[in-house]
Amino acid sequence: MDFFQLDAERLQRMEGVLADRIPLHLLERGWDYYRRDKVLSVQVMNGSAIYGTVRGSAMYAVTLDGDEFSYSTCTCPFHGYCKHMAAVFFAYYNETGKSPDEVYNRLIYGGELVFVEAVKKETVVKEKPSRTHAADWLEEMERLHGESWRLCRHSLHPLQNVLTALKALSKAWDERVRRIHWMHAILFVVEQAEKAYSATDSYSRYYYEMAYTRMTEPWISQYYELAEGLDPHALSIEEREAVESLLRLFHGRDMDREVQLHRWEAMYFALWSRLIADAEWRAEEERWLTAQLEEARAAGRQSFFFPMAIAFLAFVDQRDLEAIALLEETVFNRTVLLACDCALLRLEENNWTKLNSWMNYLYGGLAVERKSRAFGPFLTMCRAADERQPDNPAWQQYLIAFLPNSYSALTDHWVERQQYEKWTDLQLLLGIEPEDLDISVVREMAKIAPQSLIPLYHQSIDTAIRSRNRQGYRHAVKQMKKLERLYRAEKQLHKWSRFVDGIVRKHHRLRALQEELWRGKIIT
Repeated sequence: MDFFQLDAERLQRMEGVLADRIPLHLLERGWDYYRRDKVLSVQVMNGSAIYGTVRGSAMYAVTLDGDEFSYSTCTCPFHGYCKHMAAVFFAYYNETGKSPDEVYNRLIYGGELVFVEAVKKETVVKEKPSRTHAADWLEEMERLHGESWRLCRHSLHPLQNVLTALKALSKAWDERVRRIHWMHAILFVVEQAEKAYSATDSYSRYYYEMAYTRMTEPWISQYYELAEGLDPHALSIEEREAVESLLRLFHGRDMDREVQLHRWEAMYFALWSRLIADAEWRAEEERWLTAQLEEARAAGRQSFFFPMAIAFLAFVDQRDLEAIALLEETVFNRTVLLACDCALLRLEENNWTKLNSWMNYLYGGLAVERKSRAFGPFLTMCRAADERQPDNPAWQQYLIAFLPNSYSALTDHWVERQQYEKWTDLQLLLGIEPEDLDISVVREMAKIAPQSLIPLYHQSIDTAIRSRNRQGYRHAVKQMKKLERLYRAEKQLHKWSRFVDGIVRKHHRLRALQEELWRGKIIT
């Protein structure tokens, strides 16, 4: 009996809906069901719908409606589009004489086949990778997987399969060429992630940014590791051509793009920090960057990448003031992380004059942009600089200037530096209650510097009494018991007695307070 088929338009529409609405893991499980012959029958009815039966934990009947896919059904308990529907769809392709591998590859990878199935074997045999010219690598990746970002509806997991497949292509190549090919693969997949991120709606973009960034972090970390291994003086002709292909990728990309998931400039600098030792490459790149910057200025177009890239070259040449002047042409929040990287390197070198120039630049920008991503790194560098150069008061002054935003960093710093008087003064200034402090910090201070906590409890007790209510008096008594332990630890019980006598005399008209003092056995 002839096997009736859906027309091409319905079939293409159905495949698009499957890719859009069935999660990746269900498509893969459906493929597994099809491969294990779980689909018992499949046929087309009325030229518009596919009917099939699937053996799972029970027998299920599946209907795939080619006119309106939302009318598709399966008798399994799962609510929504399921693996049984995917299995029947793959089985339909097999019945028509077409390759189900091709449709599976399109649904999962968004491109052509990476693996070839041995029809009569259970194993899967890889294609022998071809050694193409480096200039064609990215073009080939685009041809195979250029639309893979469309599969990333809720996560980037489909791209992991793409990255694995791309790396497999060069697995048998020479190690040094393979490493650069893998760098291409990582950047290609990260660009696919950028496209998926750009396609998200603005309301949920914050969620996607966190989820997508966590997924791509290991890939980018590996890219940095691979870039670190490049030695421009030891590259063969083939390797140099491959590296130039990487540079063309950055040159062809809009590095000033507003909506970006990743720091592409950081990936560019990771490459250039190795290549800059090659004088020929360095001169050619600087000429290109300068020409691009002049073109942007002539067109009245503000760019942050080209001034930043030239500033990086100036920084490497120890021309820090020139680098800072170039960064001042840009939007602070777009280039500030590079400034932090430069400042950190000068800190590691103990180059205090140049570090001070960078910190002044950062301070000026952060005074306006308190929510900048560089705020945390700036405070960390201030603390590190103060430890290495304690005679320079500027580092602590920077920390103090950003109060109350820098409160946490400053208090931790003074505790670590054992500057307990400054720590206490800060808590008193901001009216911090002992209960508001980290319990571990309070316990540590009670052991090593109990005297520093005594003023805090005095202030807390006075504040509680001024509330003029029973609850406040009870809180005051609770604090006085803790204060007594501190005086006892300092062997200053005579001061404790004078303090209690002063409280009793000063507030002798507050009968409720006197009662709470008596109940708490502060007085007898």
